[in-house]
Amino acid sequence: MDLALWDTNQARAKTLKDNLDMFIPEDRETKLLPAAPEYPLEAHDAVFLSFDECGEPVLRVARTVRQSSEMTFMLLVSDRTNDLSPCFRPKIRPSGVLFRPVKNAQLREILDEIAEELDRLTQTGVDDVFVFKAEGSYHRVPFRDILFFEARNKKVVLRTSGQEISYYDSIENLSASLPSYFVRCHRSFLVNVQKITEMRGNDMELQLTGGVVIPFSRSCREAVHQAITGQSTQMRKGA
Repeated sequence: MDLALWDTNQARAKTLKDNLDMFIPEDRETKLLPAAPEYPLEAHDAVFLSFDECGEPVLRVARTVRQSSEMTFMLLVSDRTNDLSPCFRPKIRPSGVLFRPVKNAQLREILDEIAEELDRLTQTGVDDVFVFKAEGSYHRVPFRDILFFEARNKKVVLRTSGQEISYYDSIENLSASLPSYFVRCHRSFLVNVQKITEMRGNDMELQLTGGVVIPFSRSCREAVHQAITGQSTQMRKGA
């Protein structure tokens, strides 16, 4: 399991980190996030936010975590006397709360529950979420957030507007398992047709949302054009 921790109190952060590290493999450790992490953040299975008061600094970090990964489990760690209501809002969506002093039995219980949920998502799958394993951890990315997949250096790179994650797979294997709106546009690319904003025939390029540009090949031109046309027709019918 891939864990991260945020707490500006260094002594307190070290104690919680040491306790969390007891429940993950010896070759891994809980990552300490900087005081003011920048978007996009590396995706983690779970992020623990430890703080004294649920003020704007905490909310800013929480929003950055959630914006970077829709599927990260976010745990709040604070004192029982603190008002945590500002943290419970749509742009943050915490997964749970732990009150100090946090006991190891509580950490084990919450981490076991996260592990069970990760296993459930991996085994059963979720129609609108892409689940895959990279560097020993499972990641879950909503299909709607994926711009494209690219074959690169014997790996597949998943690209969203905010992050790239590489893992071992092949474009050929992926093409048979993705939703129909993912289309092969090049021997090295599978594109989310819903993210295409412009097809530049002269330059053999596709512009995607956010200004991202990827190539398409002549052999895939017709399939991409038909996919774009079909997607536009579906959107008009749904309007």
